[in-house]
Amino acid sequence: MPLADDGRPIAAVRGALSRGGTGSDGGSWFLLAAITALLIARIPIILVRAFDNDEFEHAHAAWSVWRGLVPYRDFFEHHTPWYYFTLSPFFRWFPVAESFDAARHFLIFGRLLSLALTALSVVLLFLVGRLGAGRRVGLLAGLFFMGQPVLIHKTLEIRPDVPALTFFIGALWFLRHGLLAQETPPARRLRWFLGGGLCLGAAVMCTQKLLFVLPGAFVGLGLWVLASGRRGDPRTRASRTLAVLVVLLGVAAPAVVTWIGFALRGGGGQFIYNNFVLNARWGWRSGRHLLLLLRTSWPILLLCLVGAWAALFRHDRADERDHGDVLLLCTLGGVVAGLAVVPAAYEQYYLPALTIACLFAARGLSLLLDASGRRARGWVVICATVPFLIWPVVDLGRALGRRNDIQMARLRFVFEHTGPAEPVLDGWLGTNVFRPPPHYYFFIHRELLATLTVDEKDAYLDALTSGRPALIALDDELRALGPRFLQFVRRNYVSTDGLFYFPVEPKAQ
Repeated sequence: MPLADDGRPIAAVRGALSRGGTGSDGGSWFLLAAITALLIARIPIILVRAFDNDEFEHAHAAWSVWRGLVPYRDFFEHHTPWYYFTLSPFFRWFPVAESFDAARHFLIFGRLLSLALTALSVVLLFLVGRLGAGRRVGLLAGLFFMGQPVLIHKTLEIRPDVPALTFFIGALWFLRHGLLAQETPPARRLRWFLGGGLCLGAAVMCTQKLLFVLPGAFVGLGLWVLASGRRGDPRTRASRTLAVLVVLLGVAAPAVVTWIGFALRGGGGQFIYNNFVLNARWGWRSGRHLLLLLRTSWPILLLCLVGAWAALFRHDRADERDHGDVLLLCTLGGVVAGLAVVPAAYEQYYLPALTIACLFAARGLSLLLDASGRRARGWVVICATVPFLIWPVVDLGRALGRRNDIQMARLRFVFEHTGPAEPVLDGWLGTNVFRPPPHYYFFIHRELLATLTVDEKDAYLDALTSGRPALIALDDELRALGPRFLQFVRRNYVSTDGLFYFPVEPKAQ
């Protein structure tokens, strides 16, 4: 009989997690159809929804990599670089600097790529949920994942958090397999843990926000090692300790390889500083996004508490708790604890935590369905999940009304009045996307401005006032640079709309 790592039959482990099994075929088909519908419903939104300013930033950074520039050394960025290197080869099919249409098509393509990664994330999440508690829980987790407004907002966008989330869920799948490993050769068992570590390391190399999943994950793995002491088998503890070390090696490998690549191109020190040192002293603070999460996802969070309670306390006395659940709960706790450290936790910070919450919420709803005594009836599953579809449907409808018409009109204006090689200065509107910036900082919002020292600000203003960009989009972020910069603009530029400023033609002698 196949055995789990602690010697129990795997069937017993899964049975202790969910007595209900997979649920009815009718209910499963409905859940699958709802997941597919929520995924397809995003396609028209991709075409028309307003762009987050971050999307222009990340698209421009990827384009800069395509042009041969080295992040951190040649232009400013403060996100780890794997997403930019992944996105940059696609520019061979989009001459974004040559025409507005090509630029717009690439922005749509970038969102479609995020949609594809989101679909992959749903598949992986289903596998994680099914591995722990059966097909129905996996499908419920996928449906909850697709239906959370915060997840809808952020996974639609061009941002590194999307592939990072895919890698994160992949890591959960690998690690749960490793924790439930059958009696297989040690080298083969360690592959699961190495895969989990590599996925976690890859997630961090997409965005350093995923560093906050590591403390909780390693606490969970550490508890797994300590639990082996109760059996008094030193070989078991040694085997588990080796597995954790393999995970640690996997996490470190992507970062070390990436740093070496930048060091060979003269950007190793700047890679460390921009991604980790600078972000550690980020001065801007905001907690409003947590309130948005609580307002839009409170039903899932309540069900998460039910599922977490069941994972911790609802099991047979003869059985140990499932170590995969302990790993998930510790990881969730670590991300939540990170709120005390993260100065500005925007919506994308909560993606890993909300993903784990969806897994436990699915477990919680499944337990409630089992308690109803009607778990074999598909209509019970349908009636229980339909209310969770109301909010995402409403949110998707609202997204159609938040259009990008003004943004695209501004971008078209820039392309019509500047050439591919002419520098455009923009604070944070994103109208300079796919145009060379006049300075190392191709964006300068007030959060970034707050991190600069007085000397760095003076050097930035010296560089700006000594050149003459072909166009300046004088938004609120550039106005925050102060009177010295504003006087430079008024003396040397002219505008007809108060936003776009063109150089004043020199007077004929």
